[in-house]
Amino acid sequence: MKNLNERIADVSGYLQSLTAPEFYSQVEEAVEKNDKKSVIGICRKAKIPSNYLSTVVSVLFSMSSPQQKWPEYI
Repeated sequence: MKNLNERIADVSGYLQSLTAPEFYSQVEEAVEKNDKKSVIGICRKAKIPSNYLSTVVSVLFSMSSPQQKWPEYI
């Protein structure tokens, strides 16, 4: 079983794989449209394992929210 550091590194790597030119514009468009099915399809094309799909999709959508939790000066 992987420890937390290893799982965080895996998720980070999978998120970075979505910044590749072939995926980035598709991910950006799907997240803007709030289309989870499209994001999952893109993640599958990027060969992200199914046990990490929900985590990656959750992170993408949580980061896309326009709400800021902290003021800009912090």
